[in-house]
Amino acid sequence: MWKPEQVVRDINNGAIFEKLQKHTRDVVIGIPQSELLEGVTALLKRPQARNIPHLRTLSIPVLAAEYRDVFKVLDLPRRLSVYEPCVGGSEPVIIAAEAYGSGQANYLTVNLNRQLRAELQRKISHLESSIRIVDDNAQRVLSYLEPNSVNAACFHHAINDILQTAVSEPRGMDTATIDWWPNERQMIEWMAEDFESGLIEERGKKELMEIIGDAVKLVRPGGYLIFDHWTFLGHKELDWFPWELFCDLVPIARRWITESSLPVAEVELSEADPQWWMFLRVEK
Repeated sequence: MWKPEQVVRDINNGAIFEKLQKHTRDVVIGIPQSELLEGVTALLKRPQARNIPHLRTLSIPVLAAEYRDVFKVLDLPRRLSVYEPCVGGSEPVIIAAEAYGSGQANYLTVNLNRQLRAELQRKISHLESSIRIVDDNAQRVLSYLEPNSVNAACFHHAINDILQTAVSEPRGMDTATIDWWPNERQMIEWMAEDFESGLIEERGKKELMEIIGDAVKLVRPGGYLIFDHWTFLGHKELDWFPWELFCDLVPIARRWITESSLPVAEVELSEADPQWWMFLRVEK
């Protein structure tokens, strides 16, 4: 599904390129083609290598190209309506929806952390689609969207964020107001502790499954829940980082969903490794 040469075209002069901020487009244009191909090829792999050429410039465009191709392969409507829980400050799904729908997409996220919300708003101010960012917890999304109102719910790197929030709030961390990145190590360590002790069932699983269950209600029959996750090989060397757990989050979520009674069926897409991707068709 994802051919490096095609992704290079998408982010260098294609549909994704057109939706990037001007300064990002200018930088991408200046990257030699050999380095561009090398960087894209590395970014399409999971886990990702430690030293990727032009990582900071290329990571968001490549992720956006991946999501745009997923929308295409799943044959979602061009005037796409997307819900994304816990987007943080990362915009690839929004760019993908904008490119796929030629600026006619509808997008809503429930984004709890205020600093990340402000960061996101700066990044997407140039886009044309209808974009709504709600300052609230994703567990209250049904207050903002009607059932059967979206074509896709996208959990981009969201499983860990939801679990991290769920285990951190009971410990007294206000995840709405903190500076996220300096505190993320502590949240990840708490998540690992709760998995090790078995407390994740009450502190994390419940909240994640509530958010996934609400997403199923929001997606129209025949629409999809789309999950992805990734990490860097360099994290494996960190003595505090729960490497095996972090690499296993999509399979863990898959197991919990399979054990539930949610009306979804998994669809496999070629070249999308199920260790890092999951596509669920809503069949209610």
